[in-house]
Formats: sequence, structure tokens, C-alpha cells
Amino acid sequence: MIVAESRIPPGASLLLIGSGLYWILSSQLISSFTVLTPGLFQADQLGGSLITVVGVVSATVGLWIVKVDFDELRSLFSRVDGWIFTVPLALVAADVYLTLIVLSTNSQIVELNPFVSSAIGIGAAALIPFIISYLALSQGLGLFMLRVGSYLFGPLKSWRYLPFVSICGAAAFGPASNFVLLLDPNAGLAAYTFGAFGCGVLSMILFTRVEKLPVPR
Repeated sequence: MIVAESRIPPGASLLLIGSGLYWILSSQLISSFTVLTPGLFQADQLGGSLITVVGVVSATVGLWIVKVDFDELRSLFSRVDGWIFTVPLALVAADVYLTLIVLSTNSQIVELNPFVSSAIGIGAAALIPFIISYLALSQGLGLFMLRVGSYLFGPLKSWRYLPFVSICGAAAFGPASNFVLLLDPNAGLAAYTFGAFGCGVLSMILFTRVEKLPVPR
């Protein structure tokens, strides 16, 4: 069992759980695998059922091997700089919170993502699974990027953290731009500019703060 688990890449179980929940919700909210084609299977019951089945299988497999990622996270969180590896979770919480606040305080601002918009419109029944999916996908991607960095640059080189801090920086765009819109609903392009600026700043801060210790294998 130990040998089998060691071959599972870090982040795989959380990515499977997050994507599984996403597909299950998508089959009910937008009848599609992706927000690029909302309503793709709206008139096809079989298509919607297929998305649900794939989602259930994905989430089940992810839960079956989730111990691998929990062990990896426990090892990372116990480090001196363990707080850095909670950043994906913090960014998700900030993004969801600020999005809800901005949408509720200004009727002129609309959510362009039909999946998110539908989840918010339904309420807690859809919003809570969506948040869990978002959290799992973000943290799973973070773990996977740590392994990618170790593979690309070697487990002893400081550059191995570059993929992880880069995706954290990219994830900061949403919270940063939403924060500007919260302060000034008419910010427009300035919100996107500040969001892009926040991406670079967060990446640099995390890269300089992370302890250059070997990534757990």
C-alpha cells in the first residue's frame, strides 16, 4: 500500500475531488463540462448524466487516495515557513468573499462566469460545494506545482519553488482586482491593472520568504 501511494503525485487527489465536484455542479447549473459552452447538454439528458457520472467517479477516486495529499500538507505546514503553503487556500477565501461583497453592494457589477453566477444565484446549496471544489482545486494545483518545480529544477535548488509561487501570484489577480472594485466600483481598467500588479508582487514576496528546504518527496 505504501509503495502504491508513493507513486501518486502530490495534489492528484485534491484535483480529482475538486474537479469531480465541479463537474457534478456543472451538470446541474450550466449543463456543460466547461463555462466556455454553457448549456451544451441542456437538451440532452444523457450528456448531463454523463457529466454527473464522471464527476462522481472523479470525486470518489480522489477521496480514496486523499491521505497522500493530507500527509504532504501535514509535512509542509509543519515547516518554519509552513504558512506560505496555505496561501492558495487564503486566496480562494479572499476571492470568494470579495466577489460576494462586490456583487451585493453594487448592482451594476455582474459576474461574467455563468457557473459562478448560477451558484451564487441558487445560494448555499450550490455555493458551499463550489467553494469546497475551488479550495480543493487550488490547494491541489499548489501541491502539484511543488512537484513540478522539484522535477524541473531539482529538489535542492531554490528555483524549484518558482512554479508554486507563480500560480499563487496568478491566483491573486481575482482578490486584488475585486478589492479595487470594492473601494471604487467605477475603477474599470485600474482594477485589472492593480490585479496584474498584485500577481507579480505576491509571487516575489513568496519566493523571497520561502525557506530553501527540500520539497518533501
